Amino acid sequence: MKEAVIESREMLSIASSACAFHAPAPVAPRASVSMMAKSKALPWQECPAHLEGMVGNAGFDPMGLSSPSNIKWMREAELEHGRLCMLAWTGYVSVDLGLKFPGAKYAGLTSFTAHETTAKYELFLLLLFVGTFETIKFSQIYGENPSRKPGDFGFDPLKLLTPATEEKYKLAELTHGRLAMLAFSAVVTQSALGHPTFPYV
Repeated sequence: MKEAVIESREMLSIASSACAFHAPAPVAPRASVSMMAKSKALPWQECPAHLEGMVGNAGFDPMGLSSPSNIKWMREAELEHGRLCMLAWTGYVSVDLGLKFPGAKYAGLTSFTAHETTAKYELFLLLLFVGTFETIKFSQIYGENPSRKPGDFGFDPLKLLTPATEEKYKLAELTHGRLAMLAFSAVVTQSALGHPTFPYV
């Protein structure tokens, strides 16, 4: 009996020594977890990384039109068209509400008929002005100041833009600009369809 116990101990010792020379069993790697943020506008899609930190970012780019190389140009264009449409809508509606030059010549004038009359003449000066402005803007976007933010021409004579209000005002401008682009398109379309006076219905 004693010899059997000794023999069992020797066998366990040999087995333990043999196990010490075996490498540990490999551990199956964990599946990687995607940390990409989801789009607020389209929750089933991932938010493009290059939109991170941009004013008004809701991750809306279902067609994948934006990229890190063109996003500054696209935001610049969006702000420019938004600003123009805010002015255009205000001017268009103001004329149709009665804000016109005095005299019988302008009595029956509407914004739509004024546009049709103007479009018959040379627009060289307008094209020259726009071309000059676009050239300056291009040099601003792709110039020597890579830290310049889209739409920033340093124009703030009233000093309204402060660190506390910057995000709020920039988001308001972007939102109102988007709305103005839709609104101006709507009033011009309604005017062309036979409703040339306010409220264009």
